[in-house]
Order: sequence, then structure tokens, then C-alpha cells
Amino acid sequence: MLHRERRAVGRTLERLEVEITLTEGRYHQVRRMFAATGNHVEALQRIAIGGLCLTGLSAGEWRAASIDDARALGVMRPLDTAAEA
Repeated sequence: MLHRERRAVGRTLERLEVEITLTEGRYHQVRRMFAATGNHVEALQRIAIGGLCLTGLSAGEWRAASIDDARALGVMRPLDTAAEA
């Protein structure tokens, strides 16, 4: 059975604040990673999902996804321009 390597890249922003970038995450993975090192996670903030950046949205706020958003998430492919003609 092949196992894909999963990476997490982190940097300390302040004494109690850390930024982590996961290429693939699982449910509560960040909390478990910190617990394994004896640390506790007070809060998490997602800033992006795939190619979709969430800046400008407050906690709990939402907006309708655009076609560009769907493409950024890999849900839609750009139309073949030759097929449009």
C-alpha cells in the first residue's frame, strides 16, 4: 500500500500565534498535531480552501460562489474556446 506524503508548513507569528499550511488536512488534524507536542489549540481560522481565498469574509459570513470560484476549487474546467465557435 502506497502512502502519500502529507506536509504541514508552519511559522510562528507571535509567541502564541502560529500559521500552518496543510496540503491535505483531516478532521481535527491541527488540534491533534499540537496535542502531540503538549500544546492546546484555542482557536483556528481558515484563510483559504484550495485556490479560493477567504479574505474579506467575517466569521459566519458567506457569499454565493462565482464561476471563477468553482474553477479555483477545481469543480469546473474552463470551456474549450474552439468548441464555443
